[in-house]
Amino acid sequence: MKLEVENLSAWYGQALALNSVSLSVEKGQVVGILGHNGAGKTTLVRCIAGLHDQCRGQVRFGGTSLEKLRPSERALLGLTLLREGGRLPASLTVTQNLILGQRLARARGHTPRELNRIWEWFPILEPLQGRKAGLLSGGQRQALALAVTFVSEPSLILLDEPSAGLAPPVARELFSLIARLAATGLPTLVVEQHPGWLNGLTNDVYLLEVGEIAAHGPIEKLLPSLEKSGA
Repeated sequence: MKLEVENLSAWYGQALALNSVSLSVEKGQVVGILGHNGAGKTTLVRCIAGLHDQCRGQVRFGGTSLEKLRPSERALLGLTLLREGGRLPASLTVTQNLILGQRLARARGHTPRELNRIWEWFPILEPLQGRKAGLLSGGQRQALALAVTFVSEPSLILLDEPSAGLAPPVARELFSLIARLAATGLPTLVVEQHPGWLNGLTNDVYLLEVGEIAAHGPIEKLLPSLEKSGA
């Protein structure tokens, strides 16, 4: 299924946060969004997920317009947003969070993946099954958020700053998991500040500056623009 964003603009009060942004993510693609803090990256994924009210433009997924759909309705279509920091119900254990993901898979009309499959993909989580999400490290929370996404049978993954606050070795392991999930054919949109994490992962990259697309193409061709902008 294809994600299409056309002429998307967004505001916070009277302040313009996005200005006529257009992009697409094809099935099997990993597309990156790069930019500094305040460039509008998080606002973009929040608009796609239906979490920001002051948006105008077209967002379609699988040919279906999302304009009038609530966030919960978009989630049932398979859109899954992983927020910065791997936000999850802190009082629930690793296993309980995964069970919520299984319930979402059923609500989407799919047979959920079994937990023993999750431990194969995310071995870091197997010894933590009974630990509450609020007691996990940053890397463990991000891994759990990705595992919950995996078990919920998504049709599109939106990742908002997955490397934020993580030590480089932990972020490297996390992006290895993201690449493995993307290799299953899931269309994936990754918001990042650091181009190094997208190198070798993305098919296409958009550079966002002050709410507008400043450059677009393979990350290798964008490196001069990225270096000039300091991204």
